[in-house]
Amino acid sequence: MNYLFVVFSGMLIGSSLEYPDLYLLSWIGLIPLIYVLDKRKSSSFKLGWSFGLAMLIVSGRWLVYPLLNFSGFPIWLSYIITILALALIAIYFGLFAALLELWIDRLKIPLLISFPILWTGIEILRSKFSFGYLFGFLGYSQSFKTELIQFASYGGVYLISFLVVLVNVLLYLSIRDRRLTYLLIAVLIFSGIFSYGIFSLQQEVITKKTVKLGVIQPNIAQNIKMDSKMQNNITKKILNLSTKELNKDDLDLLIWPETAILRSYSKDEGFPFYLPKDTPLFIGGFTKKGDEIYNSSFLFGKQRKIIDSYSKHKLVPFGEYMPFPQFIPNIIKKNMNDLDKGKELSNFELNGFNWISPICSEILDSDFVRKLYNQEDIIINISNEAWFGKSSAPVQILQSAIFRAVEYQVPVVKIANTGISGIVNSKGKVLTKTKLFETMSFNYELSLLEQKESFYYKFGNALEIIFLIFICLISIIDFAKNT
Repeated sequence: MNYLFVVFSGMLIGSSLEYPDLYLLSWIGLIPLIYVLDKRKSSSFKLGWSFGLAMLIVSGRWLVYPLLNFSGFPIWLSYIITILALALIAIYFGLFAALLELWIDRLKIPLLISFPILWTGIEILRSKFSFGYLFGFLGYSQSFKTELIQFASYGGVYLISFLVVLVNVLLYLSIRDRRLTYLLIAVLIFSGIFSYGIFSLQQEVITKKTVKLGVIQPNIAQNIKMDSKMQNNITKKILNLSTKELNKDDLDLLIWPETAILRSYSKDEGFPFYLPKDTPLFIGGFTKKGDEIYNSSFLFGKQRKIIDSYSKHKLVPFGEYMPFPQFIPNIIKKNMNDLDKGKELSNFELNGFNWISPICSEILDSDFVRKLYNQEDIIINISNEAWFGKSSAPVQILQSAIFRAVEYQVPVVKIANTGISGIVNSKGKVLTKTKLFETMSFNYELSLLEQKESFYYKFGNALEIIFLIFICLISIIDFAKNT
C-alpha cells in the first residue's frame, strides 16, 4: 500500500509539471508521500526512489522521442535507455527520503523543518550533478501563474519549490494532528505569496526604449532538417518568411532559431543569402575551426558581416557530445553528434541595446545564465526542439525561460524551430507565444526597461549555499555523534 501511495503522489506532481493548467496539484500532491515517509518503519530510500521514478516518467517520458526517431536503436532499447536514465535521476529522491528518515528518527528534527529543507537541498544538488537533465523542479509547475512566482527574484525556482513543499507539509500536519492552526498558516502563506505577486506586478517600471523584433519559426521537422536533399527547400522557406517580416515594417533585429540552416558561417564569408533589406540578423548555425565544430549564434550587421558570435558551452550529453566515450559501444557512438564546447562567454550589442544568448538547453541552467548575464537588456534564447516531437518538452523549456525572466528581471525572447516561440516580460508574463509545429513569423515591439539588479542576480548562490551548508553540517554532526 505504501508504494501505491508514493507512486500516486509522484503521478500527481508529474502531472502538475506535464500539464501547466494543473499547477494547483503541486500544493497538495506531496501529501501522500509525506504520509508514507512519516509513518514508514523502513525502506525509505526505495519509497523515495519509487516516487521519483513515477514523477519523472509522467513529466519526462518525452526523453524517449529522440531515441525512437533519430538514434537508429530498436524500440525496446530506446525505452530501456529512457527508463534507466530516469531511474538513475530518481536516486536523488531516494537520497532525500533516506536523509529525511535520518533527520527525523535520529536527529529528532521536526517534519515541518526537515522535509522542505531537504527537498530544496536535493533539488539544488540535482541541478549540479544530473548530466544536464534540468527538468522536474517543483517550482516550475507554477510558471504560468505569474502571481505565484514573483519570489523567484529572490531565490529562483528553488525558493518557489521550498514554499510549495512547506504548504504541503502544513496541510498534512493539519490532517495528522487535527489542528486548524497548521491549515490557517498554510492558507496565510499561499495568500501571502499570491498577494506579493499582485503587488510586484503592479509596480511601475521605466521604459528606456523600445525595439522591434522579427521572429521566424520555420517549423522544419527534424527528419526533414537532417535530410541533405531538403536543404534548398528549407533555405527558401526561411528566406521567404524573413522577407515577409522585413516587408511589413522596419525591424531593429530579425531572429532565426538555433541552427536554422545546417551550415557554418565565418567572418570572412559574411551572410551568404539575399534578403530585401539590410536589417541586422541574429541567427543560429555552426562555427568550424580546424577539426572543431561549435553550435553557435551569430550577429550580422547591416553590411551582412559578422559583428559577434557565441558558441554553446553546455552541450547536451549523448545529443551534442559523448560523455565517457571509452565506455560507450560503437553502435551507440556512431549515431550521436560530437560537437565541441564553446570557450568564451560573450554578449551582443547593437544600436543602443544588448543581450545574451544562451543556446537551447542552456536556458535551463540558471547558474550558467548568471555567468553570462551582466545587466543586459534582453535574454534571447534560440533553440531547436523538433527532436522531442509533439511532447511537453518545449512547454517545460518555456517554463524555465519564464523563471529566468523573473530571476533576473529581464525580458526573455525565445525562438524555436518548431515552437514554442514567445516573448516573456521581466515579470514572467508570456506576452505572446506560438503553437507547436506551426509555421509562423511575427513582429513584436518590445519595451526595454531601466535595469535594476534583482536580489537573485546579486546573491543568487546565497540560498543554494545556505541550504547545502546546513544539510552538510547536520549530517556531519550526526556522523560525529555516532562515531
